[in-house]
Amino acid sequence: MSLHLQRRARAVDALASAGIDLLVAGRQDHINYITGAHQLWTAGARPFGPVCTLNVATGEIFLLSTWDEGVPDDIDLDHLHGITWSGAIIYQRLAATPGIAAAQRVGIDAWSPGMAGLLSAVAPNAEIVPADDILLKARRTKLPSEVDAIRAACAVAAAAAAAALAHPGTDAQRLAAGVEAMALAGSSTPAAEPQVQGPIIDFSCIRSHYEGGLGRTANGAPPDARPHAALIAACVPGATGHDLRLAAPDGDWLIRGLGMGFEPPVINSRYGAHETLEANMVVSVSATTATEYARDTVLVTESTPEILSPEEP
Repeated sequence: MSLHLQRRARAVDALASAGIDLLVAGRQDHINYITGAHQLWTAGARPFGPVCTLNVATGEIFLLSTWDEGVPDDIDLDHLHGITWSGAIIYQRLAATPGIAAAQRVGIDAWSPGMAGLLSAVAPNAEIVPADDILLKARRTKLPSEVDAIRAACAVAAAAAAAALAHPGTDAQRLAAGVEAMALAGSSTPAAEPQVQGPIIDFSCIRSHYEGGLGRTANGAPPDARPHAALIAACVPGATGHDLRLAAPDGDWLIRGLGMGFEPPVINSRYGAHETLEANMVVSVSATTATEYARDTVLVTESTPEILSPEEP
């Protein structure tokens, strides 16, 4: 089964368990997870809109897309609709969605006052409930093919970091070299702003929907002596945020979920004490001391944590 169909099955199971009949999604990461469609990347703030609707019982999907390029074949061409700013057209499209009029619970992953009225009109019998946490919980642990995709994205980030570290020029020139190398290696979409400041290098990218990242100090310590080495070793199933704090080095550190971008949990010296790691979660582990910085992408396994980012960029 294709990866996006495996992910969709997970999402459908989670939504069905919560008693949700229909999902109206506007967050791009949730849409990518459910549909597998490669849509145009956008940056900046934008209002919530019904980009994707999913009938939980049938698996039927309706998707905002002006063309079928990058859209999997299991989403019918007549289920695609183009961009519009007309509330009346959006209403008509939602009202025509099979099952929405009879839905008892409609899940949403974001909200706006306008959409509140619109959904109440097209689903008059439905309770409108938040589904963001339900979907994030379904995404929390990764399938084997997801891990492979994250590993491939890490390789792209490592290529960018290597190019920046090797460049003899200014920080701006080294940054440009890293960004160029990232594009040549397979991604032109950064997951966060690249960091090239003196000896510190950090790159992350989105490749095939998945994030990979790596950070280093030039000529830094070997792996076992890096500031985050103890944190990585502590990333085992059942470890709580409190346990990770006990393993944390002096200075700033962060453990956060990673998949289709930034995901829960978020654990540092102030947040996430009661979070618990699970097998097959992927996390970004970073730490900064007075002299060194390091960040790696780590898979939580049943035994020893596996570093997905290359050991050396």
